[in-house]
Amino acid sequence: MKIAGKSDKGKIRLLNEDAFFIHKDPLLAIVSDGMGGAPHGEIASELTIKSFSAKLLALKTWDADNIAQLVHETNHEIVLKASQNQAYIGMGATLSAFISHHDQSFIVNVGDSRVYGLKDNQLTLLTDDHTMMNEIIKKSDEVISNIDQRYKHMLTSVIGIPAGCIVDVTSINDKYDKILVCSDGLSNLVSETTMIDVLLSSQSIEKQVSKLIDIANRAGGSDNITLIIIDMRGEAYE
Repeated sequence: MKIAGKSDKGKIRLLNEDAFFIHKDPLLAIVSDGMGGAPHGEIASELTIKSFSAKLLALKTWDADNIAQLVHETNHEIVLKASQNQAYIGMGATLSAFISHHDQSFIVNVGDSRVYGLKDNQLTLLTDDHTMMNEIIKKSDEVISNIDQRYKHMLTSVIGIPAGCIVDVTSINDKYDKILVCSDGLSNLVSETTMIDVLLSSQSIEKQVSKLIDIANRAGGSDNITLIIIDMRGEAYE
């Protein structure tokens, strides 16, 4: 197994409000994207990463319910932090992660950062965006082109909601060749076809990470860009 990650502020934003965390044993690949338009997104994402990763590393019983509880505890900590500083009120961040411990693997998602799995030259989206656009698509027969594109950026769940966040934790049994965890600064600007081409290339995963960031920046770099690639194929491929 190999893992590599990188974050870039892009071409437009003055600050990088994304954050990420990598740990090999247990395997943790976590990405958080501070909410644009809300105060101190960079602090929200950093606190989200620090809180959630620390809780995971202390976890004794690995199952979906316990991991979801850690997300809710992380949400509570961000809300509490915001309540203690007037400047932080309203801050929030996404949270997406791939977690593997022994023979168990989990996908975690709050917001619109994403986790993809590559297998048999096919890329599968493993998370469900928590956006107004996705809610409209699921509840109607509307096609994306007919929906106001502003809904794509309206989140229905983030870390930092006082009333509590919606979190998806899924146990996965499929064995993927590679896992990609990324912020929407990548997924909004780089097509899945291009992602597949890069992930299937003979380059090292470190170079694949840099390549995808470069492609997103050449497409405008309108947002911060953060991603983690995990090569799950084992020693025979290292």
